[in-house]
Amino acid sequence: MVSGVIIILLYLAIISFFGYLIAPYIKKIYRGENTQLRRYTDPIISRIEKFAGIDRNETYSFKGYFIMLLVFNAMAGIIAFAFLYIQGNYFISPGQVPLSPVVELNTVVSFLTNTNLQNYSSPTSLTYFDVTFVIIGLMFLSAGTGFAASMAFVRGILSDNKKLGNFFHDFLIAIFDLILPLSLIATVILIVVGVPDVTYSSIVIHPFFAKFTVNIPVGPVASLEGIKNIGTNGGGFYGVGAGYPFENPNWLSNLIEVVSFTIIPIGSIIALGGALDNKKFGQVLFGVIISIFAFSALFTFFGEMSGIPALSNLGFNFGGNFIGKETAIGISQSSIFSTGSTLTSTGASNSALIGYTPAGIMGVLFPLLLNDPMGGVGTGVLNLFSYVIFTVFIVSLMVGKLPEIMSLKVSSKEIKFSTFSLVTHPLIIIVPLGFVLLFSPVLMSSFINTKPDQITQLLYELASAASNNGSAIGGFYTASAFFNLLEAIIMLLGRYPIMAFQLVIAQSFASKKPKLQFGRTFDIGSFWFGLMLFFTMLLLGLLSFFPILAAGPLLSWGKSFSLYIGGIL
Repeated sequence: MVSGVIIILLYLAIISFFGYLIAPYIKKIYRGENTQLRRYTDPIISRIEKFAGIDRNETYSFKGYFIMLLVFNAMAGIIAFAFLYIQGNYFISPGQVPLSPVVELNTVVSFLTNTNLQNYSSPTSLTYFDVTFVIIGLMFLSAGTGFAASMAFVRGILSDNKKLGNFFHDFLIAIFDLILPLSLIATVILIVVGVPDVTYSSIVIHPFFAKFTVNIPVGPVASLEGIKNIGTNGGGFYGVGAGYPFENPNWLSNLIEVVSFTIIPIGSIIALGGALDNKKFGQVLFGVIISIFAFSALFTFFGEMSGIPALSNLGFNFGGNFIGKETAIGISQSSIFSTGSTLTSTGASNSALIGYTPAGIMGVLFPLLLNDPMGGVGTGVLNLFSYVIFTVFIVSLMVGKLPEIMSLKVSSKEIKFSTFSLVTHPLIIIVPLGFVLLFSPVLMSSFINTKPDQITQLLYELASAASNNGSAIGGFYTASAFFNLLEAIIMLLGRYPIMAFQLVIAQSFASKKPKLQFGRTFDIGSFWFGLMLFFTMLLLGLLSFFPILAAGPLLSWGKSFSLYIGGIL
């Protein structure tokens, strides 16, 4: 127990160290300053812009910026779907199982929205061409889109010219100055620690004293893992993701992957304070996020260490619940990995969540219900700022001072659209969940667990899609046409409308002239504001989802507790 807590705290310390290490670099990108790589990347970006006919000096307001973002993503999605459809129907490889059109649609939407929910069997359903050019390509595109949106948001706060910038230029800077270099570094390090990256399709194994052979699929695993984690994408080359030894061979690769999918989100949050000339504000945001991270990870860890009461009643005494976990990784590293992947939008997993205890799954589920507060590449800044604006409004009502951020008055427009952003997330989870439960005899026929666990699994699945996370518990047949279409709609609603609300807020800030502060507002860089922000996030999550939690994981937890008490008596 003690060693597990120490391991989790060490992970948090290492994550924080690398976040602070990269924060000054991200700050330069946010402020439009030249980075250390700009002398090498700018000629490449200039040639691409010249080829595409893009004028980097032409800037746009919200409408122009967001339309460019949507058109660019839509074109990429259409091209990706065409590749999957043609490849699966006309150039199918021996032994490959083709995807149905509805699964292809779900896959394209999933990777386009940075969700990476995989309702197909990987790697047997996709060719290496699909993996390399479609899947990895969309991973870069979705990560670049998210970070470009965060650049526009920060620019909206800093400027007063009513402009958010040029999406294509921001996108190229995000790719070449940040995401691609880090992905290459992560890929090389993963290769060094034992993750394969080859061009042939399988390793043929002939077991001793056997007359048969076993083909183990391999391919560009490390290349996919690099951008999967750096881009907070999730998914994996193999169906079980980082639970497979070729994706995550040892404790060192586990640490590298956790650092990889947290480095940009945590670095961006810290850099936000420096970019806005308020380092204390960045430290407050960092403290809130790390507190939520520690709370979720330790909640999951203690839930798993408590074991399974039903087995304890049978006389099986063991040190925690190892069901679905790699023994070389252990409970503590599985807990920090799983909660880190839901606190961000990564959705990767190094263990089978369906094997977690009700208490353990609550710790992993909690960040999803808050819409991944650390977020993905760039989107974490957007999501967190929605909570900040809402908290500023609440605190200003409590203390009787003006709601202001960075000397900018928070008007009804910012409060309205931040509320839209915060309300949309639970709505696109709760409404479909209620619909599925209402028609449960048909739609829930494939669920294999009891009713409370069914609700937990369905809540997790829809929350993962709405948060653009992509992790899953499983426990039911998700490859049906209904769930593929439903999740595709939820993933789109969880990505683009919420991003639009947040960019409208940036546009509103960009239309305001900053004014001097005369002590009429409160300090958003103080400890007390951070405490209010933490409890505001917690209360919004509980108020939105407590009835469903009570009917799902809390009920399962209560039943397990009753069994445990009965065993003692």
